[in-house]
Amino acid sequence: MRYIKIPGVPHGAVCMFIRFLYSSCYEEEELQKFVLHLLVLSHFYSIPSLKRVCICSLEQGWLTRENVIDVLQLARNCDAPRLAFICVRMVVKNFQSISLTEGWSAMRRANPALEQELVESVVEADTRKQERQRKMEEKKVYLQLHEAMEALLHICKDGCRTIGPRDKVLKGSQGACNFPACKGLETLVRHFSNCKTRVPGGCVHCKRMWQLLELHSRMCNEPDSCKVPLCRHFKEKMQQQSKKDETKWKVLVSKVIAAKNAIGSFSSRSKGLF
Repeated sequence: MRYIKIPGVPHGAVCMFIRFLYSSCYEEEELQKFVLHLLVLSHFYSIPSLKRVCICSLEQGWLTRENVIDVLQLARNCDAPRLAFICVRMVVKNFQSISLTEGWSAMRRANPALEQELVESVVEADTRKQERQRKMEEKKVYLQLHEAMEALLHICKDGCRTIGPRDKVLKGSQGACNFPACKGLETLVRHFSNCKTRVPGGCVHCKRMWQLLELHSRMCNEPDSCKVPLCRHFKEKMQQQSKKDETKWKVLVSKVIAAKNAIGSFSSRSKGLF
């Protein structure tokens, strides 16, 4: 009879390994107890079915902040890329607490290259997160500008409660306005009409109003019949602007329109869901 020695592995893990070879069966409790040893055995002796069972068990709730570094190193040595990816993702998400564990300290002494790699992954993830937040803030600003354009057209064309064109009968008692930017814009319009330093650059609030009027003009396709003040004036002014200013405004207009289209497509998809 020939004996195969398996040093460094608990007797219970070896028994479970051999039983699996003959029957492909296992006890869940035993698997949880010896899963790391079984992963090594299944990799070393090329038993892919057992290896899949071990990896699945590790992925589904076995990982903790205390053992994730050990499992990561084992996953790389045992050619389990998905498990390694899950471990790295957990480290990135919980870096502050995991970097204080004994597993991290041992890894730093034995494998400084892995420590450097994980730190770089954390930095990259943080950079991506900041970039996403920056883009979200940008989209929020462009959406607010789109809402301001809608509210400006609404006030100048139809009127809203206490403000609007002279030829419209205003109903101050009517319900809440459907345009979210209307209230803030109404305050800005009232200030603009009464401010004594209304010239561009003379007042912060008026400067904002001038910019909104110019943005509307650049987005308006009917300047001759448009009810918004100075729409045609700004259309004529465009011809005298420098290329730099023109490019800047074109970029702004395209992003505001993109925000508008994104809201439109989202609304269409939402309607299709209900």
